[in-house]
Amino acid sequence: MDRVYVGNIDWKITSAELKEHMESIGEVVSAEIFQDSTGRSRGVGLVQFTSPEDANSAIAKLNDSTLGERMIFVREDRKDGKGKGFKGDKGDGKGKKGEKGDGYGKSYGKGFDKGYGKDGKGKGKGKGLQVGPGDRGRLLYVGNLPSGIPWQKVKDLFKQYGNVIRVEMPTDMNGESKGHGNVLFETEDDAQRAIQELNQSDFEGRSIVVRLDNYV
Repeated sequence: MDRVYVGNIDWKITSAELKEHMESIGEVVSAEIFQDSTGRSRGVGLVQFTSPEDANSAIAKLNDSTLGERMIFVREDRKDGKGKGFKGDKGDGKGKKGEKGDGYGKSYGKGFDKGYGKDGKGKGKGKGLQVGPGDRGRLLYVGNLPSGIPWQKVKDLFKQYGNVIRVEMPTDMNGESKGHGNVLFETEDDAQRAIQELNQSDFEGRSIVVRLDNYV
């Protein structure tokens, strides 16, 4: 595996800038940020290194690093040509050129402000969770949470249904949860599964509300 998948890329970042960032690890063969039909960045891309060792180092050292105004995530490229591809790559689903379906077409283009750090840490510093059109279908609103519930418990609950990228829990002046928040999944399928299983379910004595966040 000499290729890595990069998500949550700042909309303003170019493929050349992504390549330069990755070259801090080792020699990069290619770096491409995917675009939609209008030429706008999807906020995700692929980077190919000359060696698997450099690719693994990039995952270890550049995941959660800052590029532009966002913290990117870097992981192993798991598709290997399967799923919906870009630029005519073969796919095994319904998406066209990766714009829909289960492949790389899904956009990760939200920005989690530096103040939150990993998984919502930071207790209100910075600008908070920034979302865009690419997050539709993957960003959930969670309401009627128990007062003071920590974000870690919320993440533990939701990650049973898929890969949770971030959890945001607004807090009061005492640093305690206000009883609602947002959960961002890696895929729409995982988000829908969480809605089906958790909406109106009991969580710490409360019947929680889980639905798509429509304000993206």
